Amino acid sequence: MGRLAKQNHDSKIWRGANSPLGAKVQANGVNFALYAEHAEKVELCLFDQDGKETVRFELPEKTNQIWHGFIPGVKVGQFYGYRV
Repeated sequence: MGRLAKQNHDSKIWRGANSPLGAKVQANGVNFALYAEHAEKVELCLFDQDGKETVRFELPEKTNQIWHGFIPGVKVGQFYGYRV
C-alpha cells in the first residue's frame, strides 16, 4: 500500500494519462498509472488513516498495457493500493 493522497475527492474518476507511471500529484488531483500487461482490470483503492478501505475505483483506461485514471481533489497524505 502506498501513501499519497488525502481523501478530499468527489468520488469520480477521469481517463487520466498513461505517463508517467505511478501516482503523479497535479494541481487539481492525482493521476494514477500502472503497468499490468496481463490484467483484465485494475482497481484503485483509497484507505483511511486506520487502514479501512473507503472507496474503490476501476481504472477506466488501458493504453499499451498501462492502466490509468485521474481522481480530482485527491491530495498528498492519503493511503492507496491497487487490486489487479
